[in-house]
Amino acid sequence: MPHPRLAAPALFAALALSCGRGPREPEPAPVPPAARPPSLLALPLSPGLVLALDPNLPGVDGGDVPGSARREVEVLELGKGGLRLRWSGRVRIEKPDSARRREEWVRARANAPQGAPPVAAPPAAYESREVGGTLLFPDFATATEFLLPGLWPEGVATIAGSSALWISPNAFAELKAAGRATVPFSLSSSLLRNPAASLLKRAFQLSSEASSGPPHLWTRETETDFSLRVDGMEAHVKALGARNWFGAYTVLAADGPPLVLSVLPGPSPSSGLDLFAPASVLRTLLGYRVSEVIRLPRRNS
Repeated sequence: MPHPRLAAPALFAALALSCGRGPREPEPAPVPPAARPPSLLALPLSPGLVLALDPNLPGVDGGDVPGSARREVEVLELGKGGLRLRWSGRVRIEKPDSARRREEWVRARANAPQGAPPVAAPPAAYESREVGGTLLFPDFATATEFLLPGLWPEGVATIAGSSALWISPNAFAELKAAGRATVPFSLSSSLLRNPAASLLKRAFQLSSEASSGPPHLWTRETETDFSLRVDGMEAHVKALGARNWFGAYTVLAADGPPLVLSVLPGPSPSSGLDLFAPASVLRTLLGYRVSEVIRLPRRNS
């Protein structure tokens, strides 16, 4: 007996049904959104705290900054006797012959007769070397003067009247509430590092002569989240922006003493400033940002 033939549409339907019964490929698991780094709610100042300072280079990721450019600051003591810090790292120092050539160029340009053809400035030549020291700030609890780390002397030294990398709690409260506060630079000590100290003093003098406002005045800017590493993990902390004639600052706004997290020199250009204290040189020597906070005891300590 002849078998009845299955109609073509029915055949295709049967094949599709049989194929559909096979095992399905597992769907990929949904990718969770990137976790937000934890927030650092407090940064108490206590012995053992270590701060890593990197050059402040806008547009350059912190991971791209060479480790040789990093400076570490460790809190050794904090009490009635003041604040004692130990710092170490590598810095760029202008070679003596380079500094001499540039000083001679500055004097020659300042004494040149009117209409004399300009002479190009000689390029600065730098070298890097290991530096470090132990600094005592005996007036830390009451001091009001902020000391840029690029001015710190090597060896063992005492810096009176300075609050080191922090601003006073009163100045921070005024900055937050009133939008302005007086924060002088610490420049009176004869121990401060040159040529950075001399350049900053020149820039300060020129700015004081050109500006109508008080040179020590910081004005408030916006609040922001400041990114850094805490004990090896990515994190962020609340911070308050500020500015004066010298540049822009970022100040810790979490619980704890108001640490200046970053300084970006950017004085307004002027013929005198460009000649005697170029902004690019100030930025190289004096700009910084806190890239890491280490609170855990170190294994080698």
